[in-house]
Amino acid sequence: MSDAAIHGQGGPHGTDLLPRDLTDEDFAAAPVLTSLYDLLIEDLTDDEYDSFIDALSS
Repeated sequence: MSDAAIHGQGGPHGTDLLPRDLTDEDFAAAPVLTSLYDLLIEDLTDDEYDSFIDALSS
């Protein structure tokens, strides 16, 4: 049997590529974004910065 036909988690056929549910441990280990400003890209022009902030605010 090919690897493509083997379902490792016993789920329905065709669901192997779907994301699995996160466990409590996964959530606890996930990084936390404390501020939207942590997403800012350095060296943006003023116009790019304004567009970026507008996109985050919408």
